Amino acid sequence: MKVKKNNFTENEISKALKIYNYFIENSFSNFEEKKLSKLTFNLLLKKIKNNKLPFILAIEDNKVIGLAFVNKFREKSGYRFSYEHSIYVDPDFINNGYGNNILKELVKICRKIKKIKNLIAVIGGKDNFASIKIHKKNGFQYIGTIEKAGFKKNKWVDSIYMQKRL
Repeated sequence: MKVKKNNFTENEISKALKIYNYFIENSFSNFEEKKLSKLTFNLLLKKIKNNKLPFILAIEDNKVIGLAFVNKFREKSGYRFSYEHSIYVDPDFINNGYGNNILKELVKICRKIKKIKNLIAVIGGKDNFASIKIHKKNGFQYIGTIEKAGFKKNKWVDSIYMQKRL
């Protein structure tokens, strides 16, 4: 697996969007309720780049198999050293260690960005064992659960918070 950080092709962006939208439609790991349009996804990418934060694609055999990005944790200035990250792996490649490898690469990149002092994982659902496991494996500590933080598909979903200090 290689990681691509910049200059994505239209095809790569389209594949990343497809993966992202899959998790909107088929899981509780993303609290969006409606698929993102290509325009909205490109605006998200632009916002992350403008904030000089990482947005990476995981590539295997010239195919996008996953994506990860970092965004502000909260908008208030006092949170300026804490950032939330998101990781999504193509469902055809889940349970092959890619999520762990992507997270490891993302942490490595974040360590080089001086303004990032805390990485926060906001994991949708207490039964999202794979995500919890890879975060523990990468040194994230459980810091709490907000019960019924999200509502999606007529179901209340907890948010698990994990933190890694860089």
